[in-house]
Amino acid sequence: MHIKTLAVAVLLSVMPMAHACINTVGTDHQGRRFSPDDYVGKDLVDGFTKPHAQRYWLKQASYVIKQARNKPDFKNLTDLGIVLVYQGQYDLAVRHFLKLERLFPGHHETAANLGTALELAGHDAVALKWIGIGIQRNRQEHFGSEWLHARILETKIALARDPRYLEGRSITGVVFERTLVPALPIAMPPGNDGRPVKPWELNSALAYQLHERTGFVRPTDPIVANLLLDWATLNLAGGPIETADVLYDFAVTYGAERDALMRNRQSYIQRVLAQAGKAKANGGECGICPPMPPPPPPPPKQSRA
Repeated sequence: MHIKTLAVAVLLSVMPMAHACINTVGTDHQGRRFSPDDYVGKDLVDGFTKPHAQRYWLKQASYVIKQARNKPDFKNLTDLGIVLVYQGQYDLAVRHFLKLERLFPGHHETAANLGTALELAGHDAVALKWIGIGIQRNRQEHFGSEWLHARILETKIALARDPRYLEGRSITGVVFERTLVPALPIAMPPGNDGRPVKPWELNSALAYQLHERTGFVRPTDPIVANLLLDWATLNLAGGPIETADVLYDFAVTYGAERDALMRNRQSYIQRVLAQAGKAKANGGECGICPPMPPPPPPPPKQSRA
Protein backbone atom coordinates (compact mmCIF):
# COMPACT_ATOMS: atom_id res chain seq x y z
CA MET A 1 0.00 0.00 0.00
CA HIS A 2 1.41 3.33 -0.92
CA ILE A 3 0.50 6.98 -0.72
CA LYS A 4 2.47 9.28 -3.00
CA THR A 5 3.87 12.83 -3.17
CA LEU A 6 4.26 14.36 0.31
CA ALA A 7 3.64 10.96 1.86
CA VAL A 8 6.95 9.83 0.40
CA ALA A 9 8.71 12.66 2.21
CA VAL A 10 7.08 11.61 5.46
CA LEU A 11 7.94 7.98 4.83
CA LEU A 12 11.57 8.77 4.08
CA SER A 13 11.80 10.63 7.35
CA VAL A 14 10.76 7.61 9.41
CA MET A 15 11.64 4.59 7.26
CA PRO A 16 15.11 3.01 7.21
CA MET A 17 16.74 3.70 3.88
CA ALA A 18 20.04 2.43 2.60
CA HIS A 19 23.11 4.66 2.64
CA ALA A 20 21.57 7.12 5.06
CA CYS A 21 23.78 8.75 7.67
CA ILE A 22 23.16 6.00 10.19
CA ASN A 23 26.04 4.67 12.27
CA THR A 24 24.90 1.15 13.10
CA VAL A 25 26.71 -2.15 13.32
CA GLY A 26 25.14 -5.51 12.58
CA THR A 27 26.29 -9.11 12.82
CA ASP A 28 26.27 -11.64 9.99
CA HIS A 29 25.37 -15.29 10.56
CA GLN A 30 29.05 -16.16 11.05
CA GLY A 31 29.41 -13.70 13.91
CA ARG A 32 31.34 -11.09 11.98
CA ARG A 33 30.39 -7.44 12.41
CA PHE A 34 29.64 -4.98 9.59
CA SER A 35 28.08 -1.56 9.00
CA PRO A 36 24.83 -1.85 7.01
CA ASP A 37 24.15 1.93 6.93
CA ASP A 38 20.63 1.14 8.05
CA TYR A 39 18.66 0.55 11.22
CA VAL A 40 19.25 -2.85 12.79
CA GLY A 41 17.13 -5.12 14.96
CA LYS A 42 14.64 -3.50 17.34
CA ASP A 43 15.36 -0.02 15.97
CA LEU A 44 14.17 -1.20 12.58
CA VAL A 45 10.90 -2.71 13.81
CA ASP A 46 10.16 0.29 16.02
CA GLY A 47 9.74 2.31 12.83
CA PHE A 48 6.93 -0.03 11.78
CA THR A 49 4.90 0.22 14.94
CA LYS A 50 4.59 3.99 15.15
CA PRO A 51 2.08 5.54 12.69
CA HIS A 52 4.13 8.66 11.90
CA ALA A 53 2.60 9.21 8.46
CA GLN A 54 -0.98 8.90 9.69
CA ARG A 55 -0.39 11.38 12.51
CA TYR A 56 1.23 13.80 10.05
CA TRP A 57 -1.62 13.72 7.53
CA LEU A 58 -4.39 13.95 10.10
CA LYS A 59 -2.65 16.92 11.67
CA GLN A 60 -2.27 18.56 8.23
CA ALA A 61 -5.86 17.86 7.11
CA SER A 62 -7.23 21.40 7.54
CA TYR A 63 -4.26 22.94 5.73
CA VAL A 64 -4.45 20.42 2.88
CA ILE A 65 -8.19 21.01 2.39
CA LYS A 66 -7.63 24.77 2.31
CA GLN A 67 -4.82 24.45 -0.24
CA ALA A 68 -6.93 22.19 -2.48
CA ARG A 69 -9.78 24.71 -2.44
CA ASN A 70 -7.56 27.70 -3.16
CA LYS A 71 -5.43 26.02 -5.81
CA PRO A 72 -6.90 22.75 -7.13
CA ASP A 73 -3.81 21.64 -9.04
CA PHE A 74 -2.50 18.08 -9.33
CA LYS A 75 -0.30 18.24 -6.22
CA ASN A 76 -2.89 19.75 -3.90
CA LEU A 77 -5.66 17.44 -5.08
CA THR A 78 -3.36 14.46 -4.65
CA ASP A 79 -2.63 15.54 -1.10
CA LEU A 80 -6.37 15.84 -0.46
CA GLY A 81 -6.83 12.24 -1.60
CA ILE A 82 -4.08 11.15 0.76
CA VAL A 83 -5.88 12.82 3.67
CA LEU A 84 -9.08 10.98 2.76
CA VAL A 85 -7.22 7.67 2.85
CA TYR A 86 -5.70 8.35 6.26
CA GLN A 87 -9.10 9.46 7.53
CA GLY A 88 -10.44 6.05 6.54
CA GLN A 89 -12.79 7.48 3.91
CA TYR A 90 -11.79 4.88 1.35
CA ASP A 91 -14.83 5.00 -0.94
CA LEU A 92 -14.62 8.77 -1.09
CA ALA A 93 -10.88 8.51 -1.80
CA VAL A 94 -11.58 6.13 -4.71
CA ARG A 95 -14.03 8.60 -6.25
CA HIS A 96 -11.59 11.44 -5.66
CA PHE A 97 -8.67 9.71 -7.39
CA LEU A 98 -10.89 8.66 -10.32
CA LYS A 99 -11.84 12.31 -10.76
CA LEU A 100 -8.17 13.29 -10.47
CA GLU A 101 -7.33 10.82 -13.25
CA ARG A 102 -9.93 12.48 -15.48
CA LEU A 103 -8.63 15.97 -14.69
CA PHE A 104 -4.93 15.11 -14.94
CA PRO A 105 -4.66 11.83 -16.87
CA GLY A 106 -1.60 9.62 -17.07
CA HIS A 107 0.15 10.21 -13.73
CA HIS A 108 1.74 7.18 -12.09
CA GLU A 109 1.07 8.68 -8.66
CA THR A 110 -2.68 8.62 -9.29
CA ALA A 111 -2.61 5.01 -10.45
CA ALA A 112 -0.71 3.90 -7.35
CA ASN A 113 -2.87 5.90 -4.96
CA LEU A 114 -6.06 4.71 -6.64
CA GLY A 115 -4.85 1.13 -6.36
CA THR A 116 -4.26 1.62 -2.66
CA ALA A 117 -7.63 3.25 -2.05
CA LEU A 118 -9.41 0.50 -3.99
CA GLU A 119 -7.65 -2.20 -1.97
CA LEU A 120 -8.55 -0.54 1.32
CA ALA A 121 -12.14 -0.25 0.10
CA GLY A 122 -12.19 -4.00 -0.56
CA HIS A 123 -11.88 -4.03 -4.36
CA ASP A 124 -8.71 -6.10 -4.78
CA ALA A 125 -9.17 -7.15 -8.41
CA VAL A 126 -9.66 -3.58 -9.65
CA ALA A 127 -6.86 -2.42 -7.36
CA LEU A 128 -4.51 -4.90 -9.02
CA LYS A 129 -5.29 -3.43 -12.45
CA TRP A 130 -4.46 0.08 -11.28
CA ILE A 131 -1.23 -1.04 -9.61
CA GLY A 132 -0.28 -2.59 -12.95
CA ILE A 133 -1.08 0.69 -14.70
CA GLY A 134 1.14 2.52 -12.22
CA ILE A 135 4.04 0.18 -12.99
CA GLN A 136 3.54 0.72 -16.73
CA ARG A 137 3.61 4.46 -16.24
CA ASN A 138 6.74 4.39 -14.09
CA ARG A 139 8.97 1.33 -13.71
CA GLN A 140 10.55 2.92 -10.64
CA GLU A 141 7.19 3.33 -8.92
CA HIS A 142 7.69 3.27 -5.17
CA PHE A 143 11.41 2.61 -5.40
CA GLY A 144 10.80 -0.30 -7.76
CA SER A 145 8.73 -2.26 -5.22
CA GLU A 146 5.25 -2.26 -6.79
CA TRP A 147 5.78 -5.76 -8.20
CA LEU A 148 5.44 -6.96 -4.61
CA HIS A 149 2.23 -4.99 -4.08
CA ALA A 150 0.85 -6.73 -7.18
CA ARG A 151 1.83 -10.13 -5.72
CA ILE A 152 0.10 -9.25 -2.46
CA LEU A 153 -3.11 -8.40 -4.30
CA GLU A 154 -2.91 -11.59 -6.36
CA THR A 155 -2.56 -13.53 -3.11
CA LYS A 156 -5.55 -11.78 -1.53
CA ILE A 157 -7.67 -12.63 -4.58
CA ALA A 158 -6.53 -16.27 -4.47
CA LEU A 159 -7.21 -16.50 -0.71
CA ALA A 160 -10.76 -15.31 -1.27
CA ARG A 161 -11.25 -18.37 -3.48
CA ASP A 162 -9.21 -20.80 -1.39
CA PRO A 163 -8.52 -20.00 2.29
CA ARG A 164 -5.67 -22.55 2.25
CA TYR A 165 -3.94 -20.95 -0.73
CA LEU A 166 -0.98 -19.65 1.30
CA GLU A 167 -0.08 -23.00 2.82
CA GLY A 168 3.43 -23.82 1.65
CA ARG A 169 3.60 -20.70 -0.54
CA SER A 170 5.74 -17.58 -0.42
CA ILE A 171 4.15 -14.33 -1.57
CA THR A 172 7.53 -13.00 -2.64
CA GLY A 173 8.14 -16.10 -4.74
CA VAL A 174 11.44 -17.03 -3.10
CA VAL A 175 12.30 -20.43 -1.67
CA PHE A 176 14.70 -20.76 1.26
CA GLU A 177 16.35 -24.01 2.28
CA ARG A 178 14.82 -25.39 5.45
CA THR A 179 18.22 -25.49 7.12
CA LEU A 180 19.46 -23.71 10.21
CA VAL A 181 21.16 -21.00 8.15
CA PRO A 182 19.93 -21.03 4.55
CA ALA A 183 21.80 -19.56 1.63
CA LEU A 184 20.38 -16.60 -0.24
CA PRO A 185 17.87 -17.80 -2.85
CA ILE A 186 19.21 -18.30 -6.35
CA ALA A 187 15.90 -17.88 -8.17
CA MET A 188 14.48 -14.41 -7.62
CA PRO A 189 11.09 -12.97 -8.60
CA PRO A 190 10.71 -10.49 -11.46
CA GLY A 191 10.61 -6.86 -10.47
CA ASN A 192 8.81 -3.88 -11.99
CA ASP A 193 10.86 -4.19 -15.18
CA GLY A 194 10.31 -7.94 -15.52
CA ARG A 195 13.91 -8.79 -14.64
CA PRO A 196 14.78 -10.86 -11.56
CA VAL A 197 15.35 -8.62 -8.57
CA LYS A 198 18.64 -8.74 -6.70
CA PRO A 199 18.73 -9.72 -3.00
CA TRP A 200 19.15 -6.11 -1.92
CA GLU A 201 16.18 -5.09 -4.08
CA LEU A 202 14.05 -7.80 -2.47
CA ASN A 203 15.11 -6.52 0.94
CA SER A 204 14.23 -2.96 -0.04
CA ALA A 205 10.85 -3.99 -1.48
CA LEU A 206 9.92 -5.89 1.68
CA ALA A 207 10.95 -2.93 3.84
CA TYR A 208 8.93 -0.45 1.81
CA GLN A 209 5.82 -2.56 1.34
CA LEU A 210 5.69 -3.77 4.94
CA HIS A 211 6.27 -0.31 6.36
CA GLU A 212 3.21 0.91 4.46
CA ARG A 213 1.06 -2.18 5.02
CA THR A 214 1.56 -2.49 8.76
CA GLY A 215 0.30 1.08 9.09
CA PHE A 216 -3.09 -0.05 7.80
CA VAL A 217 -3.25 -3.77 8.62
CA ARG A 218 -3.24 -4.72 12.29
CA PRO A 219 -2.41 -8.19 13.69
CA THR A 220 -3.24 -10.82 12.93
CA ASP A 221 -2.92 -11.08 9.15
CA PRO A 222 -1.63 -14.09 7.18
CA ILE A 223 -0.25 -12.00 4.32
CA VAL A 224 1.84 -9.74 6.54
CA ALA A 225 2.98 -12.79 8.54
CA ASN A 226 4.09 -14.53 5.32
CA LEU A 227 6.04 -11.48 4.15
CA LEU A 228 7.68 -10.99 7.55
CA LEU A 229 8.81 -14.63 7.63
CA ASP A 230 10.54 -14.25 4.27
CA TRP A 231 12.09 -10.95 5.31
CA ALA A 232 13.38 -12.45 8.55
CA THR A 233 14.95 -15.40 6.73
CA LEU A 234 16.43 -13.09 4.10
CA ASN A 235 18.20 -11.21 6.89
CA LEU A 236 19.37 -14.44 8.47
CA ALA A 237 20.83 -15.59 5.16
CA GLY A 238 22.52 -12.37 4.15
CA GLY A 239 21.88 -9.46 6.50
CA PRO A 240 22.05 -8.49 10.17
CA ILE A 241 20.92 -11.44 12.26
CA GLU A 242 19.72 -8.97 14.91
CA THR A 243 17.10 -7.91 12.36
CA ALA A 244 16.22 -11.51 11.52
CA ASP A 245 15.54 -12.22 15.20
CA VAL A 246 13.09 -9.35 15.76
CA LEU A 247 11.38 -9.94 12.41
CA TYR A 248 10.68 -13.55 13.39
CA ASP A 249 9.03 -12.22 16.55
CA PHE A 250 7.12 -9.63 14.50
CA ALA A 251 5.89 -12.40 12.18
CA VAL A 252 4.57 -14.33 15.19
CA THR A 253 2.71 -11.19 16.29
CA TYR A 254 0.96 -11.24 12.91
CA GLY A 255 0.02 -14.88 13.26
CA ALA A 256 2.98 -16.93 12.03
CA GLU A 257 3.62 -20.21 13.82
CA ARG A 258 6.78 -20.33 15.92
CA ASP A 259 7.68 -23.79 14.71
CA ALA A 260 10.76 -25.83 15.59
CA LEU A 261 12.80 -24.38 12.72
CA MET A 262 12.10 -20.80 13.79
CA ARG A 263 12.96 -21.59 17.41
CA ASN A 264 16.22 -23.25 16.36
CA ARG A 265 17.14 -20.32 14.14
CA GLN A 266 16.47 -17.79 16.88
CA SER A 267 18.46 -19.86 19.38
CA TYR A 268 21.33 -19.97 16.91
CA ILE A 269 21.12 -16.19 16.45
CA GLN A 270 21.34 -15.63 20.21
CA ARG A 271 24.39 -17.90 20.49
CA VAL A 272 26.17 -16.10 17.66
CA LEU A 273 25.35 -12.67 19.08
CA ALA A 274 26.58 -13.69 22.53
CA GLN A 275 29.92 -14.79 21.06
CA ALA A 276 30.23 -11.71 18.82
CA GLY A 277 29.68 -9.27 21.66
CA LYS A 278 29.72 -5.57 20.87
CA ALA A 279 32.80 -5.43 18.68
CA LYS A 280 33.17 -2.84 15.95
CA ALA A 281 32.82 -3.76 12.28
CA ASN A 282 35.45 -6.42 11.53
CA GLY A 283 34.94 -7.73 8.03
CA GLY A 284 31.40 -9.06 8.10
CA GLU A 285 29.48 -9.27 4.86
CA CYS A 286 26.00 -8.07 3.96
CA GLY A 287 24.51 -9.93 1.03
CA ILE A 288 21.29 -7.90 1.01
CA CYS A 289 22.70 -4.39 1.31
CA PRO A 290 22.66 -2.11 -1.75
CA PRO A 291 25.97 -1.79 -3.58
CA MET A 292 27.91 1.31 -2.69
CA PRO A 293 27.68 4.00 -5.37
CA PRO A 294 30.83 4.41 -7.47
CA PRO A 295 33.23 7.14 -6.35
CA PRO A 296 32.92 10.44 -8.17
CA PRO A 297 35.33 10.98 -11.05
CA PRO A 298 38.49 12.91 -10.27
CA PRO A 299 38.42 16.61 -11.08
CA PRO A 300 39.88 17.54 -14.46
CA LYS A 301 43.53 18.46 -14.41
CA GLN A 302 44.23 22.15 -14.69
CA SER A 303 46.29 22.96 -17.74
CA ARG A 304 49.30 25.14 -17.12
CA ALA A 305 49.40 28.36 -19.04
